[in-house]
Amino acid sequence: MNLSAADGTVRPVRRIVVAPHMDDESLGCGGLLAKHPEDSLVVVVADSGDVRAKEHRAALAALGVRDSVRLGLPDGHVGEDPQALVQALDEVFETYRPHEVYLPYPSLHQDHIAAYEAGMRACRASMSVTHFFPPSVFVYDIAAYDVNLYQAELRWNVFESLQEEHIDAKVAACRAYATEIPDEVHAMTGLKEMAVALGHARLVRYAEQYALVRSIRP
Repeated sequence: MNLSAADGTVRPVRRIVVAPHMDDESLGCGGLLAKHPEDSLVVVVADSGDVRAKEHRAALAALGVRDSVRLGLPDGHVGEDPQALVQALDEVFETYRPHEVYLPYPSLHQDHIAAYEAGMRACRASMSVTHFFPPSVFVYDIAAYDVNLYQAELRWNVFESLQEEHIDAKVAACRAYATEIPDEVHAMTGLKEMAVALGHARLVRYAEQYALVRSIRP
């Protein structure tokens, strides 16, 4: 596993978004990434092929994010070796030392569940003095999934206020995944409307929602 970005650099970042697949980062955290592109990193768990990788690069460009780290696990089977996935995420977190980690909601997709569970274990506050763990952990909402199917343990209690430029970048990033949009009636085509609804309910123009797992404040 190569932990450097495509330009060969390794630098500490403030936030890491763990994406089970190429597109989850844009669906769930596209506004956040567009708001803070310079100190954010996307970690993609599954290898979804060359076409999706090309779309992924275009999506990151729309968000202003330089690149992603790709773990290269088989799409649909990323949870077959849970310990290996935990170790891979441990290495990424140790290398980049983020202050915030964003994990996918453990929805009904097996790769999302595996990435969430491995991410939670990698973010553990271990008794080992050599184990790095991020101070803050959040779970992000992937809008393509029916909220009525969500589990009850997590609550959307953190709302990232966004400007129109951020949500427009998110929409552009999601549209870069052209092979994922079957027609105009799709969750990816209603992202701006969802951001408006979330934002107006909190008296801001646009918003994304997150569930706080842990926050250690200095």
